[in-house]
Amino acid sequence: MALRYVLLVALGLYLTPQSLFVFDGIRFDFRAVVVALVARRHGVFPALLVALPISLYRMTLGGNGMWWGILQMFLIATLGALGTGWARLHPTFQEETLRRRCLTPLVLYAVANLTYFPAYVQAGRPWMDALPVYVATALLGALGLFVAHEVMHGRLQTLSRTSQLHQLASVDSLTGCFNRRQFDADFQPLRPGETAFLLWLDLDHFKRINDTYGHAMGDQVLVALADTLRETTRATDCLYRVGGEEFAVLLNGGSMEDARRVSERVREAVETTLMSRVQLPDEQVTLSGGLVAVQGERHRVLQVADTHLYAAKEAGRNRIHG
Repeated sequence: MALRYVLLVALGLYLTPQSLFVFDGIRFDFRAVVVALVARRHGVFPALLVALPISLYRMTLGGNGMWWGILQMFLIATLGALGTGWARLHPTFQEETLRRRCLTPLVLYAVANLTYFPAYVQAGRPWMDALPVYVATALLGALGLFVAHEVMHGRLQTLSRTSQLHQLASVDSLTGCFNRRQFDADFQPLRPGETAFLLWLDLDHFKRINDTYGHAMGDQVLVALADTLRETTRATDCLYRVGGEEFAVLLNGGSMEDARRVSERVREAVETTLMSRVQLPDEQVTLSGGLVAVQGERHRVLQVADTHLYAAKEAGRNRIHG
């Protein structure tokens, strides 16, 4: 944010001397577009913070239009923020249509550029002489703001779509856990000094729930399991749904004893609370798992975790081996 602020101010400072001289110290430039963009995106106070150093620089350039130009910029910072922040909660502001995106810059500059009239009078010229300048600069300023806003709007839409596609590619749509693709991407060799443990989990007799209550209830159980895993693991741990009722947890950091404590906490929570979450307190579904340190080759770690899981199943289920 600090870097973004510095870059915006620097852009405004650069645009300030890149001016068209209208008459006797009265200038037109695009520095106010920067302020307007900040106002439309972030609100009045960030816009004023950007406008302040640009205004101080404008004062060093002097001229008859200096104070009027500064007033124009602060008007744009204030008026440009209308409809942002809490006001966007109103239904009229929730959908910013193309028509609104065109009209807003025009109205904004039509109001803010009224400062040209008193600037002309102060310079000793009839106020009517400012009319063609007022119209031309309002149109140019509005066009500059519209183009800049559309570029930013397009970039934000691209980032949003990219984020959505990444979400679809890496997150299980039912449980909200990461999926097998993301597990494969995250399961990488550790750096020196790092520790991690893999907890490979499978629900016991889950098929009975699907057969008795239907797949919709089975899905609810899986969602409840994901919620239970989030509540009983640590903030540094990563959760994955790697198959139908198979889940994996990468336990990052700590010792094997820490990993065993987390694993036992997960198992106990599933045993005691899982079915109550889905309003089937008379049923019981338990969890079996295999725990292994992430050391050596990937396929070997997965093989050992799978072996531990099946050992837990053969030993009577509802337990963690490793």
